[in-house]
Amino acid sequence: MSTVFVVSTPINNTALAVRDLVIRYGDITAVRSASFEARHGEVTAILGRNGAGKTSTLEACEGLRKATSGSLRVLGKDIAEIDNASRARIGVMLQDGGIAPSARVFPLVRHYCRLYDRGVEPRRVLEQVGLQHRASSTWRRLSGGERQRFSLALALAADPDIAFLDEPTAGVDLDGRDMIRGIIAELTAKGCCVVLATHDLDEAERVARHAVVLHQGEVVLDDTVENLRSGQRRLEDVVREVTR
Repeated sequence: MSTVFVVSTPINNTALAVRDLVIRYGDITAVRSASFEARHGEVTAILGRNGAGKTSTLEACEGLRKATSGSLRVLGKDIAEIDNASRARIGVMLQDGGIAPSARVFPLVRHYCRLYDRGVEPRRVLEQVGLQHRASSTWRRLSGGERQRFSLALALAADPDIAFLDEPTAGVDLDGRDMIRGIIAELTAKGCCVVLATHDLDEAERVARHAVVLHQGEVVLDDTVENLRSGQRRLEDVVREVTR
């Protein structure tokens, strides 16, 4: 059985608390008694191989997937009972976008800003993600990297206190990655908790302070990136070792 290393986190700075999370799909258990926390002003990376349970965990935290058992507290409230005011403080970037192919960039961002009603100016959001020149384009006409930045813009429309980002830099070119890293840094500087799932361990090493590693649905590592990389080890090597 793998050893789990747990970092103690002050409760008053906890934005997300996951306790004994179980997610099953019929006879398949995707997540097995996972527990971890994520803090305001930090990036927590959810890491692991394909099928480790990363996206299932993120979707449960977002309130998009019902947990089989366990508890999930987001911004101090049970995700199953969260009110609209608290939900408006949660930004979500889905792995596959979830956007209609005919949706146009500016009208949809404007719609999200109005729905969240957090005082976010839609044109400023488009400038943040570098899509101001694509404001009238449809989703289907965007490149893969532009679609990722469009999905990020919809999360930013919440001016979030906690942001869930699923593979935020997948398919994004080098300039786009730099832009997204800068946006994530701005979010955490304002005290936002950023929880991201990624296969890109180099990217996680660059942006995350805290890492949670899942293997076959279980948390096998939970520590700061700095501690995991002690002795000049690469995060990739550490994760590979515990997920064999």
